Amino acid sequence: MTTAGAEPGHIDVGKVLTDTANVLKASFATVWMIALILFIPVAILGHFAKDSWIIYLIYAIASVVAYLYMAGIVVRVVQDVEADGRVDASVGDLFGSITPKLWPLLILSIVTGILVFVGYLFFIIPGIILTLVLFVAVPAMIAEDLGVFGSMSRSNELTRSNRWRLILLGIVIYLMLVLIAVVILIFTLITPILGDIAGVLIAIVVYPYIAIIVAVTYYELLEARGESKPGPGVATSGGEMPA
Repeated sequence: MTTAGAEPGHIDVGKVLTDTANVLKASFATVWMIALILFIPVAILGHFAKDSWIIYLIYAIASVVAYLYMAGIVVRVVQDVEADGRVDASVGDLFGSITPKLWPLLILSIVTGILVFVGYLFFIIPGIILTLVLFVAVPAMIAEDLGVFGSMSRSNELTRSNRWRLILLGIVIYLMLVLIAVVILIFTLITPILGDIAGVLIAIVVYPYIAIIVAVTYYELLEARGESKPGPGVATSGGEMPA
């Protein structure tokens, strides 16, 4: 589905966003069903988290697990759509394909998070550079079945010639996150329950979109480099890869 950028070896940010919209259209029902399954329970726990530290702890763990699942599953969805223009795997197949990857995804998130945080402490620029270097580490891990450091190295390799273009995508994502924070704050000031509802609705709509942008960027980078694209990567409930 993706197409290479206008310049050899370079991605086209406009095409990334267009392809993201196309993937979202092709996978709409699947993506939002998964988002509902993951984020509704988290939102309910979050509403009661202030009443008990135990509930807050469960909420924190559930939030991490939900976001890890979402990040991984979205890569599988994009793989599926890239293969034949539709999602062949069931929701159960998608969850099952990511479950073995939860620990590696968690470790990857911790390692990259620490590196980026430390980078931002040193006059911001190193943090921005590390963010760009590690931009597609998660898709690389899922689609290519790489380990934590292999994924980071692969992301560094893929992004090397396109980091200025990735800044534009980073700005789009940053503005979306700022908008999320502002909307949730406004509704929370009206009444906390409205803030909770707004938070879950935005998470269900916006977070998958951001994850799809990152996964599609990975495919654009592969195509810009002339590399072959990974197949669907999900065994269906019948035990076979979709045709």
